[in-house]
Amino acid sequence: MPSLLLQSLFPLVFIMLLGWLSGKLGYSRREDANVMATVVIRFALPFHLFIGALHTDPNKIKNLTFMAVLVVGLMGSYLLTLFISRYVFRHDIKTSAIQSLVCAFPDMAYFGAPVLAVLIGPEGFIGVLIGNIITSVIMIPLTIVLIRMGDKNGHDGLEALHPGAMIVQNLIKAARNPIVWIPVSGVLLSLAGVQIPSILSMPIEMIGKVSGGLSLFALGLLFYGERPKLNVQTFTNISIKNLIQPAMMAAAGIAFGLSHTLLQQVVIIGATPSAIAAGMFALRSDTYIDTASSSILIGTAVGVVTEGIMIYFIS
Repeated sequence: MPSLLLQSLFPLVFIMLLGWLSGKLGYSRREDANVMATVVIRFALPFHLFIGALHTDPNKIKNLTFMAVLVVGLMGSYLLTLFISRYVFRHDIKTSAIQSLVCAFPDMAYFGAPVLAVLIGPEGFIGVLIGNIITSVIMIPLTIVLIRMGDKNGHDGLEALHPGAMIVQNLIKAARNPIVWIPVSGVLLSLAGVQIPSILSMPIEMIGKVSGGLSLFALGLLFYGERPKLNVQTFTNISIKNLIQPAMMAAAGIAFGLSHTLLQQVVIIGATPSAIAAGMFALRSDTYIDTASSSILIGTAVGVVTEGIMIYFIS
């Protein structure tokens, strides 16, 4: 077990440390992380998920129970945080939406995928694939709608749109996102039993393989120079994301009768810390910025420990 934990988590810490040192020594600027993130989110990770889906048994992709557990865990923690933010911390709906995203959006691209690769192998990426579809099609559009509903000033005339129209508009935008349509294409090809020629699959696999290392390096670089603050809200956010969400995933997985391997996937996905994208939403919305960034940074550091604990228990 100690060997498994070391094998799963040491590469994450090592590569993030390299990114941090790159910033410390002046080899890279924190702004460079945005370029790396663009490469990962727009190209490397979508193609990595595409190949993973293409090589996955279609019967595993059709597992609606597995998908239902991920929906329960992801959206359940989102709605729980929304309730706490509105009625415990008394935030407005816009701030509550950002806080909910921070507490429910796992860093599947930067953190979860490398752990699943070591612990489970290629099959582990199906959880990342389905999880990204759920966040892109349900969670993020819902967050955008709530932000716009809470924005009294409005932008680009969007305040005049009916909430239903905003949902449709953002679903269309999500469908155009490479992180959605490229992996979904791999799912559809897998379900249809189609295999692409090796001359095409080889370069796709090459670009896909850089996603894990580059994303972790960018994450470490982003950490350089940050001064996170721990308070009641950051503590609450980290507790919900790193502890309550994986517990919800585990409870739902057991209730739905998932196999041990699939249960491992959902718990690991739930235990991954908050995605940096949640902080980007806070920054763009000019809302909850300090608390969101502190929650993500401290939560990622704590996530190395909580992820190890979860791996110990589920293994």
